[in-house]
Amino acid sequence: MKRKILIVDDEPVVLDILGKKLEIRNFEVLTARDGVQGMEKARNESPDLILLDELMPNKDGMTMLKELKDDPELCKIPVIMVTARRAARDKSKGESLGATAYVMKPAGFYDILRYIEWYTQ
Repeated sequence: MKRKILIVDDEPVVLDILGKKLEIRNFEVLTARDGVQGMEKARNESPDLILLDELMPNKDGMTMLKELKDDPELCKIPVIMVTARRAARDKSKGESLGATAYVMKPAGFYDILRYIEWYTQ
């Protein structure tokens, strides 16, 4: 059975490239362009893991992360923040809200893949 990954990012290039690389590795890939769409897909699709950007329109990644972790049906889904925000306070905030890992862009695909494989075993 394929493991299901939800990528939530407002950059189409990120969604496309990361999605294709994960599909080649036999993951089922879902995508959303903001936290509103991301929450909807998380509720409807029950992904095994979420890759979540921080800076997005409509609903940012930290707001979505908090909503995920406050929801009893979604709170156990591992969330890897993949973001351009580099300040220690941003990483601390993500971790305090329940992010499983915090990866800074531009991150190498294999760095992200290691986290994905670790948390979807």
